[in-house]
Amino acid sequence: MAFYTPTTGIITNISVQNTQSTATNGCTLFLTVQSEDQGLINILLPGSAYVLNGRPFQIGDRATFFYQSQAPAPLIFPPQYRAVAAACTPHGLNAALDVFNALLTNTENSLMLNMSGNVPIVLPNGQPFRGDLAGKLLLVIYGATTRSIPAQTIPSQIVVFCSPV
Repeated sequence: MAFYTPTTGIITNISVQNTQSTATNGCTLFLTVQSEDQGLINILLPGSAYVLNGRPFQIGDRATFFYQSQAPAPLIFPPQYRAVAAACTPHGLNAALDVFNALLTNTENSLMLNMSGNVPIVLPNGQPFRGDLAGKLLLVIYGATTRSIPAQTIPSQIVVFCSPV
């Protein structure tokens, strides 16, 4: 089982999550999302969450959010998750956050990366990554996949996390 669970949907509302602590007040966004797999959900997006390319979200954006699979979640409706990473994924783009092995296959054996020489591979701070991708947590942005098992794709962008997000 993957350590991070994705959910993709259209952002329908954005507000600031206020807290009682002055140190954290205004640091978390509260997003309402019409997700493709769960219906209406709420996403807490703290200032510490990684957002692909630092792109601000807007109402109407299609985005993918990743939350820890084993993290506690309140039993409320709509469900509410605390995102650790997020990416704007317009139709035709997908995102995966997982550890990939030496064959560049993810932990669930559902996605295999076919690398081409022009795929931007960067660290979260935007600097180029030139090491081995195997065993690293990768945020992979990709388009079309094959219908094979695992599905194969040529990524359009990869962000390498050298430590957990």
